[in-house]
Amino acid sequence: PVDPFFRAHQEVDASFNETAPVPTPGTPYLQSGRLFPPNIEGHAKLKKSTLKQMDEILSELGVPKEPIPTKRSCDLFDGVRKDAMTLLILQKMALKKEAELAEKKAKLERRTSRAATTTTTQ
Repeated sequence: PVDPFFRAHQEVDASFNETAPVPTPGTPYLQSGRLFPPNIEGHAKLKKSTLKQMDEILSELGVPKEPIPTKRSCDLFDGVRKDAMTLLILQKMALKKEAELAEKKAKLERRTSRAATTTTTQ
C-alpha cells in the first residue's frame, strides 16, 4: 500500500512543476514567474475550490499574495503553498475515509440488530 501523504505530495509537486519556469543555460528567467498558481488541469485531486482554500489559508497565516520575488522568498512561498495544498488534500481524504467508516459501522449495526431480533424471536 502506498502512503496517502506521499501520493498527495507527489500530486502537488507535479502541479507546481508544470507551472514553474524551466531555467536553461544562457537564458535567465524571472523569479516572479514562480508566483503563479499551480496547474490544476489533469490532476484529479486539485480543483479551483482547493486553490481558493489554499489562498484562504495563506491569508489567515499572513502570507502576502505576491512576496518580493527573490529566490529565497519564492522557495519559502512555494513550500508554504505546497504544504497548504497537501493539507487540504489529506483533509478531504480523511473526511472521505470517515464517511466510509461511518457507513460501514451503520451497516454492521443493522446486521447485528437484525441477527439479534431473529434469534430472540426463535
